[in-house]
Amino acid sequence: MHFLNPLALLGMVATAIPLAIHLLHRGQTRPLPFSNHRFLRALDQTRMRSLRLRQWLVLLLRTFVVALIVLAFSRPSYQERGAGLLGSSVPTAAVILLDRSYSAAYRQPTGRLFDLLRAQATGLLSLFSPRDEVTLLPFAARPEQTLENPDRMRELVRELAPGEGITDIEAALERAAQLLTSRADWNREILLLTDLARYNWAEVTPRDVDWLPGASVYISDPADGERANIYIRDLHLDSWVQTAGRKHTIQVVFGNSSSRPATAITADLYVNGERVQRRELDLPADEFLQADFTFTPRVPGPLSGYVEIEDDGLTLDNRRYFALHVPESLRVLLVGGQRGDTYYARRALTAGSSVDPVLDVGQALVEDLSPEILAATDVVALCNLVRLSPERTRLLQDYAADGGGIIIFPSTRVDLSYLNRHLLPALVPATVKGVVGVPGSDGPQYQRLDPDRPYHPLFEGLLVSDPELPRFWASFEILPKPDLKPLILFDDGSPALVEGWGDKGRVLLFAGPLDLEWNDLPLRGIFAPLLHRLSRYLSLPPDQGRSYLVGQTAHRHLPSPLSAGARVQAESPSGRRFHLEAQLSSGRTLWRVPVLSESGLWRLLTEGEVVDRFPVNVDTRESDLTPFPAGELARIFGPDRIRMIRPDDDLREAVLLNRYGQELWRECLLLAVCLLLWELWLSRATLEKRATITQGDA
Repeated sequence: MHFLNPLALLGMVATAIPLAIHLLHRGQTRPLPFSNHRFLRALDQTRMRSLRLRQWLVLLLRTFVVALIVLAFSRPSYQERGAGLLGSSVPTAAVILLDRSYSAAYRQPTGRLFDLLRAQATGLLSLFSPRDEVTLLPFAARPEQTLENPDRMRELVRELAPGEGITDIEAALERAAQLLTSRADWNREILLLTDLARYNWAEVTPRDVDWLPGASVYISDPADGERANIYIRDLHLDSWVQTAGRKHTIQVVFGNSSSRPATAITADLYVNGERVQRRELDLPADEFLQADFTFTPRVPGPLSGYVEIEDDGLTLDNRRYFALHVPESLRVLLVGGQRGDTYYARRALTAGSSVDPVLDVGQALVEDLSPEILAATDVVALCNLVRLSPERTRLLQDYAADGGGIIIFPSTRVDLSYLNRHLLPALVPATVKGVVGVPGSDGPQYQRLDPDRPYHPLFEGLLVSDPELPRFWASFEILPKPDLKPLILFDDGSPALVEGWGDKGRVLLFAGPLDLEWNDLPLRGIFAPLLHRLSRYLSLPPDQGRSYLVGQTAHRHLPSPLSAGARVQAESPSGRRFHLEAQLSSGRTLWRVPVLSESGLWRLLTEGEVVDRFPVNVDTRESDLTPFPAGELARIFGPDRIRMIRPDDDLREAVLLNRYGQELWRECLLLAVCLLLWELWLSRATLEKRATITQGDA
């Protein structure tokens, strides 16, 4: 038993009032003369004793009634686990975690989920006294800035709105635990106001030690039936054969997290602000559906657009953005020491030009290279390279520094000393060592390309059939440096194809020559599309086709004329602009956008001109709104620690009941009323008996 308002116990002095009134009204005895004593003998002594007992009982009841009323005002409470006699003697340290992830923007028939969470946060702020320490911690993918000023907290809660990021519950809880660690002697509480969407809860693991230091955990449970949601899960387009005037396909994956199928869902494809296709879809319950959309670029250049479905309870995941670049031309120059060096590459790319009208394949000998030829070339393929003269070496290094793309296939007779000392240092951060394997063996000892690691969209759909994967009986060992980016690995984990930067241009180095005694790559079906994709890859803007998720950081490589000193601005989809600073990474200049906080098409501008654009989408792992099971919450936090708060619960009562135990003031008042009724009945009965005795005496 302890008291939440112990100062009211001073009112116990009022219990003396009934006794004082009784003593003041008792009066003084006066002698009355009687002529004889026969009337006194007739007095019923037993009835007089009963009358006095009733009077004392009435006095006692009145005293109890006053005491119970005083107890009710002192707010007594009872809790089985230990608590001090005075409930207010121990202050409370609390952290209110308010979920701002985009799933909290879901709109129910009763209103938006976030509005409910915000109302709960406002109600919780009234439960703390000036002695308590309360921290408001909004969070989504990461905890945001904490706030401890109560007045500012109420204002901030009114201003807060759900963002577009996903939820990281564990990071928020760990931050709350850090804030409470220093308050070991206080009553500690974590109030988690979230929509309980399933995503990310599986990553919150129980700990062997008390990682939430002795804190009670309150979790909102905004259950209001099923939260059905239709969304666009993913979007994919092939960026390797895009050509103006030709039809292209976009593969779109739609999701339905409802237990009921969705019929006649309208989906639209927009390109450069114009709707180019509409489809009606029937989505099965709790499954995904892939649908293809087609469009034909009219002119070459940058294009952007999105696929959109009709609005539902959660609108942020109803649109998926994309951006691409349609080239006007692609000239690839095949260079060899002699004509036969380019044979396999020429055959492969010539076959590719039949399906890619912008592809123009030329060939030249090493001694024919000149600045004029390179100026008209997008990609140079050095086939079976042995060595280059110093003039040709500088020419190619300058070509890469100005933004040109280079593919290097070393010869079986390559001069490794030249390669490592003169050519590669300015192009690829790697060293080429000796030969691994036995050339010309054609035996069972060979390596294949690893189809799974590292994943790169460049090879999607190519490295899938094991019989079609080329065999490498021999290859050069490539020793990577820290800045090296491998694109393909052999199955033993060694690099097969690596990418470097020659300042503004990209350079690819293959670990083997185009020679049938070393490998059968030129004979395999993947060789032609692989070489075609590599050429397209090097000719496109460096970050072409890359999309980001809300909350990520973007590092963009801008066109060649821009220097590190250029003034570049980032513009968000809502029109907010801020300046960017250039960063030097792996020998190239990158422009860093720190936090992508909005979904849509972002733009980079310099002097008012758009120099880059890229899509940012929401992370649809958050789109499954199925609530996390309460039983699993008990497993994570412990069944004796958590308290679920539902929309129809009395928030104040739920928190105070757990903090101080069951309050007994209602019981005190009820008992006081019962005693008061008993006192009234006894008082009336006493008066009637006294009147009876008086009449008998008469």
